[in-house]
Amino acid sequence: MEYAHIPVMTNELLHFIESSASRGAGILVDCTVGEGGHSELLLSRFARLRIIAMDRDADILEAARRRLKPYAARIDYINDNFSYISRHLDTLRGKIHYFLYDFGVSSFHLERSGRGFTFARDEKLDMRLDGSGVSAYHVVNTFDEKRLADIFFRLGQERWARRIAAAIRRARVDGPVGTTGELARIVLRAIPKKFHVRNIHPATRVFQAVRIFVNDELACIEKSLGQAYRLLASGGRIMAISFHSLEDRIVKEKFRRLSRGCECAEGERDCRCAGEGLVKILTKKPLRPHVEEVESNSRARSARLRVCEKL
Repeated sequence: MEYAHIPVMTNELLHFIESSASRGAGILVDCTVGEGGHSELLLSRFARLRIIAMDRDADILEAARRRLKPYAARIDYINDNFSYISRHLDTLRGKIHYFLYDFGVSSFHLERSGRGFTFARDEKLDMRLDGSGVSAYHVVNTFDEKRLADIFFRLGQERWARRIAAAIRRARVDGPVGTTGELARIVLRAIPKKFHVRNIHPATRVFQAVRIFVNDELACIEKSLGQAYRLLASGGRIMAISFHSLEDRIVKEKFRRLSRGCECAEGERDCRCAGEGLVKILTKKPLRPHVEEVESNSRARSARLRVCEKL
């Protein structure tokens, strides 16, 4: 039996689609279709909606295809990183009504991919979403102590980053760190026990940091949001669900710059944008899931939704 992923913040998403200019008609690009939970809901609710479903992971895209088979006539699939949406959708510039993002990894990756995204299973370190680039194994076993510490601190917000990096360097003397279990045990020993947080494994931030680095996730978000704005129709909306502060900060700043009339990437120095607002931010603060949703789906706990509308 196919595992059924439970999408998060569905009531909020439905509200922003139903209250939009096209009221659920037109084209929606699900940039992170994953196991297809959001797309299934939207296709069942809006009969005049067509979806372009994108994911960089070919395996999970195939799982979505099976789940969404009843709606095959209204959905197309793209297997690529969402930072390249313009490459595939430039012919639809000005004709797309919605972009939906659900950042991070899915239940599929954590529970069934076998690629070492979690310490809950002792799997080979990999963490690549599409099989390209360097793996987590390469990062953990070849990067020097200083670079590892920087990754853990910058991308995982890990206060014990230096101590953990030093512990990994010492462990590598006896051979490579090959599995998630080995890495988790090194981190566990490196952080003083009195600083362990109840119900949160000490290795959580390290695994997050390595995964984000391996897949270049934050840079991909920044690139994709800029392209989504340019492809969007007037009155169209971008809806982005984040699961930790680093993702949410990028969305927040990108929406803010667009609202001030700036299309530049973050940190770009030679900005010559006109200064007229390009979007209206519809969520002054990120929306959070209701208590009832968190009680029925614990993975919704850290979700944050931001929405903007193109002027």
